[in-house]
Amino acid sequence: MKTYFSGINPSSTKGLHLGNYFGMAKPALDFQDKGSCIYFIANLHTLNSVYDPIEVKTNTEQVFMEFLALGLDPTKTLFFVQSDVPAVPYLQTILNNVVTVSELKLMHAYKDKLQNDVAADSISMGLFSYPVLMAADILFSNPDYVPVGQDQAQHVELAREIARTFNNRYGEVFKIPEVYLTKETARIKGTDGERKMSKSLGNDIPIFAPEEVIKKQIMSITTDPARIHPTDPGDPAKNVTFEYLELLGYDAAKVTDMKEQYKQGTIGDVEIKKQLFGHFMEYFADVRKKRAELDGNRDYLHELRARGAKQANEIAEATLKTVRRAVGV
Repeated sequence: MKTYFSGINPSSTKGLHLGNYFGMAKPALDFQDKGSCIYFIANLHTLNSVYDPIEVKTNTEQVFMEFLALGLDPTKTLFFVQSDVPAVPYLQTILNNVVTVSELKLMHAYKDKLQNDVAADSISMGLFSYPVLMAADILFSNPDYVPVGQDQAQHVELAREIARTFNNRYGEVFKIPEVYLTKETARIKGTDGERKMSKSLGNDIPIFAPEEVIKKQIMSITTDPARIHPTDPGDPAKNVTFEYLELLGYDAAKVTDMKEQYKQGTIGDVEIKKQLFGHFMEYFADVRKKRAELDGNRDYLHELRARGAKQANEIAEATLKTVRRAVGV
């Protein structure tokens, strides 16, 4: 049986959004019926950008709960929180010695900071070495596949290279995992219609937010700028609302009909957005209800987290024992 490994950074108080769902969560949850799965909440990675300890704690608990609400099955999947497994940052320390500064300087997270006029000397070591911690996250469990979005594929490639370098130096210790990229949904556009959906950019549609917040985000979607009046012909390709409807499985014939009306100027942007809002709330109604139920059963959540930590620690400590023996410490 093949093993799939993936994680998500709980970096926002807004919780999971539509891009998280289709870019990572839904593909990851689908793998539960295909093989053995190991998923985690990457709260140590959050320390690169969130400096409020209460926020870090709350975000971690929130995303843990939301993944369960979306359909993660703890009887099928090993689910844990990164900081509950101390062998992982220990492994990162060892892996720091098989990766070069030049390799890390090629990583997107570091280069993006430089492109945004952030001085290299002001970038934290945590962000710079983020890909090494991610490599430790991946390699401790020796997975076969790592499902990720396009923006994280480079980091998985580095993890593969780190594993190769380690194996060449110390013997065959790590399995070389494969990147599993769901190309169709790996990069969900934000409500601005251009950039990737991101909580930090404010162009996201949160799944578990109050209805009024979701409606506000949907009604703010950027549409064809050349369309001044509802009766003006429009280009459906310039209105990301249609993409969201298709992603959410809205009736294909109705989407096609609305696109034709849009081209002819016989349907307004507001009407299309209203259709999306109604369908969005219907699509996620059950998982929103499940989240509310979980939020009222914190003892169950604590029990699941402790169980996941125990299982993950058993795997991580066995791997670390092999690694320590290999390097001689």
